[in-house]
Amino acid sequence: MASGHVAFVSFPGYGHIRPTLAIVDELLARGHRVTYLVADRFADDVADTGADVVTYHSSFPEPVPSPPDLVRMTIEFIRESFAPLRPALARFDPDPPDLIVHDALVSDTAGILSRKYGVPTVRTFPGFGGNEQVPLNGAETRPGEQALDPNDPLLVRFGSELTDSLRALDMELLAGQQLAAGANPAHNLVFVPAAFQPMVDAFDDRFTFVGPCLRRSELNAEWTPPDAAKPLALVTLGTSANQSPEFFRTCARAFESVPWQVVMTLGRSMDPAVLGALPANVTAVNWVPHLAVLRHASVFVCQAGSGSLMESLYRGTPVVVVPRSPDSFALAERVVELGVGRMLDADRLTADQLVHTVLAVAADPSIKARVAELRRAVRAAGGASRAADELESRLRRTVSVAG
Repeated sequence: MASGHVAFVSFPGYGHIRPTLAIVDELLARGHRVTYLVADRFADDVADTGADVVTYHSSFPEPVPSPPDLVRMTIEFIRESFAPLRPALARFDPDPPDLIVHDALVSDTAGILSRKYGVPTVRTFPGFGGNEQVPLNGAETRPGEQALDPNDPLLVRFGSELTDSLRALDMELLAGQQLAAGANPAHNLVFVPAAFQPMVDAFDDRFTFVGPCLRRSELNAEWTPPDAAKPLALVTLGTSANQSPEFFRTCARAFESVPWQVVMTLGRSMDPAVLGALPANVTAVNWVPHLAVLRHASVFVCQAGSGSLMESLYRGTPVVVVPRSPDSFALAERVVELGVGRMLDADRLTADQLVHTVLAVAADPSIKARVAELRRAVRAAGGASRAADELESRLRRTVSVAG
């Protein structure tokens, strides 16, 4: 088919950006152009693909505001959803895209661009998919949680500021249409397999469950365990809510008298030295290619992030999940429901509890069998290649009409 111009609009979290990078690789290899709008702090991650990178300043807080601070959380998400708009207009007015791919959390800029340039959008979900019947990652209002008051002074003031900024861009009308219509993408890509999605029968053919989208560099990475004769546990808290030295110290204590080897990845911003002296069988590093380590791992201890879970299932490694955020609780509950691992309470975690759970998971034949089933589902889902096929099918219609 004729080459097309695809625009990506991302949310500023590595777990949201990462699965799209393999799709960008695939589209570029097929001869398409890709322009990627990304928060400035993730520019280097995207530039590695060879896409045209357009950065914007993101003030989205890390970590994400907790649900009890509902007003602030709502304001931050809406602000982020509009943050890429000004640089997007500057980039695309002289060279509009043929298709817009956007994260589920940044629908507003994508919707405005779609209306301005008359092109379709495809929405992406890094974890569970969501629709009218299925709340996104368990994000429904929980019992006892106060509903959002639209007349809250902070919301009213923010709404006025947002209106003024949109008016200055001559985008007030299009933004109003977008907010009134909500997200209405031509298609949806979900980065988990259908077998992992709760209430999957509630989704129609507008949703494609492509599973994890992994780059060739990730799949081909190699790593050699320090002692191949000993079972291995990989431990991580992901890339965002990972600032918990005491969690990693607890993990180290858990295995100090057990004939296992342990690799802990701390993320970019924690110095391994803050953990102090570690047992000889425990290694702490900022980063190591997880897919390469999981080739050798017996159990993966993680925060139940969707990326970590998909890596583990791709390699066929059972998990012990220690969720710490609302979306990870929903994913952790699904892990237990599907029988591919066990869940522990982060606030009550002890070294004895952790090591006993890891040993139990590693020895459980029913967990191994369920992990093997999910591994087959993950690998059959299609990944980046299937995602690119879906995008090309939308591009084909857009480019042929434009031509």
